[in-house]
Amino acid sequence: MSAREPVYLSPLEGVGLSPADVFSHAVIAENTVAVSGRIGIDPSGLLLGGCHTRLTQSCETVQVPPRAAGAKLTVVVKSEVVAPHDASACAKLGHKFLPPRPASSLYALKAFAMSGLPVELDVTAIGSPYV
Repeated sequence: MSAREPVYLSPLEGVGLSPADVFSHAVIAENTVAVSGRIGIDPSGLLLGGCHTRLTQSCETVQVPPRAAGAKLTVVVKSEVVAPHDASACAKLGHKFLPPRPASSLYALKAFAMSGLPVELDVTAIGSPYV
């Protein structure tokens, strides 16, 4: 793998991701994996439930882009939670899924560009080059 490898997924692999023509789904640079924002869309492409359900789905699918590049997340060192509603509750919930006390940012905003989204999760992690 080169020093900086962007990861692009097919529509089937990348459920819950923005189109790859906008930005890469992840970038792997040596042993660091930066994953673009994950939204809580289930594998069928539906938005289900509220913050808890969607953040749970985001946490489960945040590993899809690294796996597609042959890497896995081993230590999350930074997380960003973006939520237009009940941001603090979403952030607290995120800590249940992520390792203890990564550097974190919480952003509350009026609305996402895509209506109906309650939460988005970005992570940066130290990754293993092998699954």
